Amino acid sequence: MINTKFSIGKIKDIPNDPKLGYTKGAFYEKIGKLDKAIEAYKEASEEGHVKSQYTLGYIYKKRKQYHEAEKWLKMSYKNGYEEAAFDLGNMYYDIDGYEYALYWYEKIALLGNLLAQNNLGVAHFYLKDYQRSEKWLKEAADNNLGTACFNLALLYTLLNRVDEAKEYYKKGSVLQDNECKYNLAVLSQNEDIKESIALYKQLYKVSHIKGCYNLGLIMEIEKDYDEAKKYYKKGADKDDTKSQYRLAKIYDKENKRDDAIEYYEKAIEGNFTLAKFSLANLYNRENEIDSAKIYYEMASNDHLIEAKNNLAGLYFEEENYTKAISYFEEAIADGCKVAIENIGDLYYKTNDIERAISYYLRNSDSISCQVKLGKIYEEIDRVEEAIIWYKKACENDDIFSAYKLGCIFEEQGNKEEAKKYFSIAVEKNHLNSRIHLGRLYFEEKLYEDAKKMFDTTANENNTYSQHMVGVIYHTYYNDYVNAKFWYEKARNNGCVESIFNLGQLSFKLNSYAEAEKYYNEGVKFGNKKCEYMLAGLYYKKSLETYENLSKEDYLDSAEIIEKIPKLDLDVDEVMVAEFSEEKIISDEEEEEYVPNYILNLSENIEDIFEGINKEMIIEK
Repeated sequence: MINTKFSIGKIKDIPNDPKLGYTKGAFYEKIGKLDKAIEAYKEASEEGHVKSQYTLGYIYKKRKQYHEAEKWLKMSYKNGYEEAAFDLGNMYYDIDGYEYALYWYEKIALLGNLLAQNNLGVAHFYLKDYQRSEKWLKEAADNNLGTACFNLALLYTLLNRVDEAKEYYKKGSVLQDNECKYNLAVLSQNEDIKESIALYKQLYKVSHIKGCYNLGLIMEIEKDYDEAKKYYKKGADKDDTKSQYRLAKIYDKENKRDDAIEYYEKAIEGNFTLAKFSLANLYNRENEIDSAKIYYEMASNDHLIEAKNNLAGLYFEEENYTKAISYFEEAIADGCKVAIENIGDLYYKTNDIERAISYYLRNSDSISCQVKLGKIYEEIDRVEEAIIWYKKACENDDIFSAYKLGCIFEEQGNKEEAKKYFSIAVEKNHLNSRIHLGRLYFEEKLYEDAKKMFDTTANENNTYSQHMVGVIYHTYYNDYVNAKFWYEKARNNGCVESIFNLGQLSFKLNSYAEAEKYYNEGVKFGNKKCEYMLAGLYYKKSLETYENLSKEDYLDSAEIIEKIPKLDLDVDEVMVAEFSEEKIISDEEEEEYVPNYILNLSENIEDIFEGINKEMIIEK
């Protein structure tokens, strides 16, 4: 049987046949032996085989051996292989030789080759000959080449001929050109969001990365996070770092830790700086400090000042002050104001007061720095300077500073200024200012105004305020029922003065047993007034007993009554609770010097959409 199986050996045995030389070259090329393929193509080319000449030129073009490529492609063109002109045009285009590209593109464009017409239009565009660019792009576009529709529409877009641009983007979209759909979706976004979304959804089906990303942003803005994740994931799984980052941010917001970490890490593989920072913040929030440091360090190396601040903050909390200061100073040098306050806090905590002041002064537009300056100057007894900074903070609507000013002026005896600043704080419902202002009104016998202040804090279970409301009901309104109610509240919180007043109230109303109970309770707390009134109560009860017995002429009861001195007990006396800072509500403004971490970078999602594609597309 004759063996008809193809073999290289048989090809070698037939000399000087250029067709078989081409076949041999194609075989070597197919099995990856490119050098041998080139040898075979050269032999066939030298024998005048046009397709070998073209193929040889094409191989050299791919290898970027442009001199050799030009030689063989020109040879094939001269020998009638017109398509070689297209490749020569592309070769010159790739090396920015647009004038030479024009020469070769035009040769085949004039023959009606749509791809060459498109590329000719693009080359004219980059040479800023927009008229010729339009001519050739329109020729190809009107013959239904989608790429040319895109390029022509882009030309019109850049020339601000928007209606014509949309016309060709729409034509290209009908021809299923995805870049036309994308740019049309971007242009439609502010005018017809429904049309834009419809186009983006078509692009989602073909995994168009920018289209998926923009559609994800639209859904995220609309707070439809499930849809947003769906579109981001398509881009994320195609290694788009922006989509990976947005997807991770949503997972992070949803507290889906593992998913967030997965996509942050994917974006980090693409060297996306914000992903490094956000992942560091995630670990920081969860107190995984070593991991947080790693990613803050990575973001810091990308010159993200917020990462430097946060990394310094971690060292601050670890009391590694040398490293903390170093990173804070780097962040400050790059313009991070938060770091200025943080380093001020560090120096305050380490008792370097003058240096702390110097940093707070550098950031003195910050309300929190103004407050801290006020506190420091108050602590070191530079009260006038404290007043200056508290006033600045108060003018910036800081309630705590208004309260502190009230306290300073009250201590100085300037009651009118004290009332002014306490009133400012009261307008913002600062509870301790209510207590102070109520006390000042009470001292001025403005009992109704005092009660208005004390009512709120009494209902917040402040013992001093409860007692004072009781006193006002007792002495000003003569409303003994409400007085007793509030005294009992204060008594349950351990207010001895309320216990005494309850005894007085009961004594006045001749409820001796109840009065005795209260006085005895006060005695246990060591209250001498309670002890005195208890003795008086017993004395009064004894006197009344002798009086009743004398009416019966029992023994010497009448003589005893004559000998017993009359006791004048003041049952109208009330005790006002002594005021001290311990009597006020726990100060929620007490500052802990913990670093200010920047956990969220301000971002306007509206500003991070991908815009139109502005690069014209060459056909290859």
